[in-house]
Amino acid sequence: MSLLIDLTKSVRGKSIDKVTVVLHNKRTSICNQCPNLLMTGNCKLCGCFVNDKAKYIDEKCPINKW
Repeated sequence: MSLLIDLTKSVRGKSIDKVTVVLHNKRTSICNQCPNLLMTGNCKLCGCFVNDKAKYIDEKCPINKW
């Protein structure tokens, strides 16, 4: 999935730079405790796949948790 996201972000002129594994784990840990995380792994607020979105430096939580 990340390769497809990288391609899509590149076409849109966005950065595909990724965070460290430690930061990715911290972000997903925060999301895993959030009541807006659906059982599918999607955020109820923005619809993203949290595990994928949390990998990118330029992405952020829609309610500023990270």
